[in-house]
Amino acid sequence: MPFVLTTSSDVHCPNQGKVSPSGQGKVTVNRVPVVRLDGISGKSVSGCTITTSNSTKQCTTVTSASGAAGKLKVGNVGVALGTLSGATDGTSPGLSASAGQSKLKAV
Repeated sequence: MPFVLTTSSDVHCPNQGKVSPSGQGKVTVNRVPVVRLDGISGKSVSGCTITTSNSTKQCTTVTSASGAAGKLKVGNVGVALGTLSGATDGTSPGLSASAGQSKLKAV
């Protein structure tokens, strides 16, 4: 079982660009709100090390995210898991995460 993502989890593009997810305060881990996929999709990416040029584009926005729990839900929507994958609008479009907490797992 993977760990649940919170607003303090590390969500990033392959080039160290960071995403600051928004959380749902109804469920917390160590008083930190858990995150649903809608708290990641559409968010800005900051600090991507790729430089925009004629052949490359820096990641600036999360275009999609997947990897939600099927059973643990907030507002009837599954919470995001450490197995998160997704895409950005950059040349290196991948997206991944590290939960950064080891108290709450979900399936």
